[in-house]
Parts: sequence; C-alpha cells; structure tokens
Amino acid sequence: MIKSFLILNSAGVPLYTKTIEKVFDETLVSCFLSAIQSFAQGMENACIDKIDMDKMTFFYAFKGPIYSIIVAEAIDEVENRVYRIIAEKLGSAFIDKYSIKFIDDNSININCYSDFDDEYDKITSDFYNLLAMSQRDFISEFFVRAASDKDILGLVVYDLENDKFIAHDIPKDISKNSFESFSAMFFTFIDRLAKELNAGKIDETLIRAKNYWIGAVRKANLAVFMIFSHKFFGNILPDFVGKPLETKQSSYNI
Repeated sequence: MIKSFLILNSAGVPLYTKTIEKVFDETLVSCFLSAIQSFAQGMENACIDKIDMDKMTFFYAFKGPIYSIIVAEAIDEVENRVYRIIAEKLGSAFIDKYSIKFIDDNSININCYSDFDDEYDKITSDFYNLLAMSQRDFISEFFVRAASDKDILGLVVYDLENDKFIAHDIPKDISKNSFESFSAMFFTFIDRLAKELNAGKIDETLIRAKNYWIGAVRKANLAVFMIFSHKFFGNILPDFVGKPLETKQSSYNI
C-alpha cells in the first residue's frame, strides 16, 4: 500500500507531495533522502532505486532535475516491481507536464505543481488494477522494463479469450480504440496465415511501422504488444528492403 508520494528537486525541496497515511515528517525525510541520493551519485555516479526500512520502503526514480519517490509497504516482489513502475511513471509524467525549464525556474514556488493530482490519481489507479490481476507476476515484468527504458514507448496486454484490454500504457498519438481492434484480429490473422503456409504456430512477431516497431508475443490467452522506437532495434532489415521502388516509364514505338 502506498503511504506517500514525493517529488523533490535536486536540492531536496519537496515540489509536490501526496500523503495517504501520515507516517513521517515530510520535510525531514526529504532532506534525508536527497542527501542519501547525492552521496550515492558521488560514488562513481551510482544511483539508489530503493531504500528498505522496517515498516516501509522508499522507491526512487531519478528524472533529470527531480526525484520521484513512492513510500509504500510492499508484501511481495510483485508489489516491489509495481511501486518501482509507479515511481518511474509519475516522475516521467511530472517532467512531461511541467518541463525541465519550468521546474528549474520554479524550484521554490511549490504552488505551481498543485494541479498534478489528476496525473497521480490516473497512474496509481491503473497500476493498482494490475495488482488485482491473476497474471500480475507475468505482466509486471513487462511494465517494469517499459517504465525504465526510454526506447520502449508503450505496452498493451490483451485478453484474447475475453476480447478485452487487461492493461495498457500507449503513446498519445495512438488511438486506444484502434489498438483494441488491431489486438482482437491480429493473432486470428497470423493463426490463419501459419495454417495456410504450414509454418507451425506463430507466437511472436515484429512489425516495422512508419513511426514505431511493434512487437507481439502470445502467452496462453494473453497477447502482449510492445511499442518501440526505431532506435531500439535499429535497422534489422537489409538496406535494399527500405529503398523506394523506382518507376520507369516505358516507351513503345507503334
């Protein structure tokens, strides 16, 4: 269970806090956490991602000029993973909403950040839903990787049997409804393709679109789609495949 959430600037000043259960003095803890992180970074640029205490754990995500910190009581390794994801996602959302320049220019005026509540509520509720899923151990592995890798741009987990989303985090320029239609028909199509070609069952595939790579993997009744930047895989196809076709006009003498 999350007890508190803090966004600190590099000097340890709390820019945004969300207290669910009052268990410590936020100002005192902020100074302590910032000092610990500064010490770690001085040790060959190391970085702390978690501090375990007797009754709570501090989950860190360092995002440019801020520290995003979830304070929670985790009961198992899956919850540990999920709280790390939440810290990463909240830190990224904070930077996206306010920008690094805005944060640098408003490092003391904490009133500028009071409207972050909606982002906090959405991100935490999405991942609390993940903890209620029967496949949470399998799914959380994907989200941990996606939350911390800047070249993984989105993730969708789809229930093929019940034809519905289980969890998703996709770029803003991709329509959720469109992806739902794509998810529903995709493995039906490749199953038919595999049968027609006598190629055996297809459980993994990789598609290169204009703006993204889209990878798909099937595990039992779940389909996991991951959206990658082109940089993630590089150019795995031969150069000639991507070249445009040359059209030549033929002339005939009649």
